[in-house]
Amino acid sequence: MVDPPALYAAGEAYGRGAPESAQGRTAGVAGAGVVGAFLAVSVSLWLDLPWVRPLWRAFGARNGSEFQVGTGLVQVDAARRPGPREHILAGLGFLTYPLWYWVGWDHGRRARP
Repeated sequence: MVDPPALYAAGEAYGRGAPESAQGRTAGVAGAGVVGAFLAVSVSLWLDLPWVRPLWRAFGARNGSEFQVGTGLVQVDAARRPGPREHILAGLGFLTYPLWYWVGWDHGRRARP
């Protein structure tokens, strides 16, 4: 639930802060890196991989998928043991990550002085 706003904010920060010379192909490379990092952590959380356990445990979630859905702030029973439907919905959500970054970058780029 935190990833879309965080991706938007990262894109916005890049769009506003990077010099004009870094707004073309460089922006695409930077965006791919940011989105890739978010996807690596998010998919790992969803699949409850061992290397991200310290992250969800620190927030008191019962597992990675619960942390991914409720950010450790709320307990979500459907995320306790996700089934095929939940996996499909999560996958569709992950597919939107580049869009969130791009929308933020576009807004930041247009807001430049």
